[in-house]
Amino acid sequence: MKKPTTEPLRGDAAYRAQRAEIDKRNNAARARGAARRKAIDVTHAEQQRAAARLDAANLPEQPTH
Repeated sequence: MKKPTTEPLRGDAAYRAQRAEIDKRNNAARARGAARRKAIDVTHAEQQRAAARLDAANLPEQPTH
C-alpha cells in the first residue's frame, strides 16, 4: 500500500480548494449578517409599534354633532 502524500495541493486542485474555503467563510458571514439584520429589524418593528401606540393614544377626541 502507498502512504498518503502530505504534499500541498498544486495548480487547479489548490485553486478549487481555496475557492471552496472562501465560499465556506462567505456563507458563514452571510448567515451571521442575516441573523444580525433580523435582530435589528425586530427591534425596529417593536419601536415602530410602540411609537404608533403612543401616537394613537394622544389623538384628540372628535366632537359629536
